[in-house]
Amino acid sequence: MRLSTEFLTYFFLAYCVFYNLFLSVSFLAFRLRPKRGRGAFGKNEGLPIITLMIPALNEERVLRRTVERLLALPYPGRFEILIIDDNSDDATGDIARELCAQYENVLLLQRGPERSRKGKGDVLNHGFSFLRATFPERDERRWIIGVFDADGRPTEEDFLLEVGQTFTDHTVAAAQCGVRIRNGYHLLAALQDVEFATFSFVTQTVRDRTSGAVALGGNGQFIRASVLTELSREGPCWDGSILTEDLDIGTRIHLLGGRIRFIDRWVEQEGVESIRALFCQRHRWAWGTLQVFLKYFLSGRILRAKIPLAKKLDLHYYLSFWTVPFVVLFSFLLSLLSLSGIVEIVNRFGPLFLIANSFSFIPMMVLGLLWARVPVKKILYLVPLAVLYAYHWIPVLVAGWISILSHRRPHWTKTERFVIEEPAK
Repeated sequence: MRLSTEFLTYFFLAYCVFYNLFLSVSFLAFRLRPKRGRGAFGKNEGLPIITLMIPALNEERVLRRTVERLLALPYPGRFEILIIDDNSDDATGDIARELCAQYENVLLLQRGPERSRKGKGDVLNHGFSFLRATFPERDERRWIIGVFDADGRPTEEDFLLEVGQTFTDHTVAAAQCGVRIRNGYHLLAALQDVEFATFSFVTQTVRDRTSGAVALGGNGQFIRASVLTELSREGPCWDGSILTEDLDIGTRIHLLGGRIRFIDRWVEQEGVESIRALFCQRHRWAWGTLQVFLKYFLSGRILRAKIPLAKKLDLHYYLSFWTVPFVVLFSFLLSLLSLSGIVEIVNRFGPLFLIANSFSFIPMMVLGLLWARVPVKKILYLVPLAVLYAYHWIPVLVAGWISILSHRRPHWTKTERFVIEEPAK
């Protein structure tokens, strides 16, 4: 039996080679281009109020250090932190109460057992409702709501100032910053850092300057309060039934015609250090991504939305990118059938072309790691390992589809912390 695999080559050309080349060339051009002055932004006039919400469920190991790091950041405007204790079993509530008593701009919302542990989306909705009830007089157009995980730490001193200046542009509905993995000394965590420092950072940078289809993440996202109020008219701001509530709310903001910016600043977080923890985390991410795909892509809602064509195409691209690991798996199966003599594979493209096709994302990885200031000697061994590491998406996506097709009820699982940290000095 003879089988042509040229259709697979065309698929990888479209989904990987051409797009990765576009990302790499565009990123290099944008980063090498001299930055223009901010003009009015640089005067620090009209800075909005920034409120950071920190959902906290059993976060005694990291919460204090995170809050104190955030409070140490300079910001000429009003800045406050809302800790939302989701009925923790450990000392999280005690630490939160201590911080609230110590700092006047730290607020605390403690959720009782009757409402707690229903997922991050429900926590964030409760937090925003609490803030609106606490500050009913605020102009929501000049009020920015941020979301930080309890282990999230900005790495630059001007982080909040950069966020505030970004939102002095009243056309900006939301913004997302870059994410790095703090415990990169562990190999598995270092490979997670490669994901964030390359695919996420490079892609977000280019989308910010081209299609505008910047995605929101779970750590370091910022949304204008008036946009959240507009979203709440159709239901909860953050959809608690979606396991990737960040991807969902970002997509909804795009469909409303909102503009999301990518902020060139970093937030560090812990990476998981075991295969089991990685699978649990990525299974939740894969499951949630597929939920968003079905909700917006397959339903045709993006296609019908009144947004620019470039943004439509880019939203379709990254919401359907989950198909690539399955095509890779299909290619592996065909190779096995060919080696066993069951099928004869025919492809007019030469083997060198196919190899180049398979590794087209490596230049983007190298560029991202260089801009993240990863030492070259570390890049030399991280990149080949990251190529192998990327195949973990095949089993987690299979598990995600099984969860959806078996009509399992989505359940949010918390990533456990493992580093016991002392308060900042």
